[in-house]
Amino acid sequence: MTFVRTLALALAAASVLAPAARAQEAVGDLTLTFPDLKAKQGQILIAVFDSPQGWASGKPVRVANASAAQDPAAAKILALPPGAYAVRAFQDVDGDGKMGTNPFGMPTEPYGFSRDAQPNMGPPSFDAAAFEVKAGANAQSLRLN
Repeated sequence: MTFVRTLALALAAASVLAPAARAQEAVGDLTLTFPDLKAKQGQILIAVFDSPQGWASGKPVRVANASAAQDPAAAKILALPPGAYAVRAFQDVDGDGKMGTNPFGMPTEPYGFSRDAQPNMGPPSFDAAAFEVKAGANAQSLRLN
């Protein structure tokens, strides 16, 4: 009888742990590369968004950075749940931790968006920059202007 209870507990634990293991396997890793940087100095600061609301409010689900001295500069974002994402990035050439702008608010440091979405009087929409992350390895290349 004890063996049967132990076996039943082990099977119950396995049924609880198996979905968690499957959920962990069902994540995507995202490699972001930044080819053709004009300046090989500073850091590239990266913000990853998973919704139009987060994009509009400037609240990323993940942040990362990459050394601009690498060729090509790259960063890896691990364990993203599958779904739609969009990325904003800029190269912090002067090392002050924020995007440099001119007196009119126009960026003076290189910046870019996933899918090479183009700004129009402000950042592009989430939908214009969005791409799918699937389980496993994923990659995006962003050109900084």
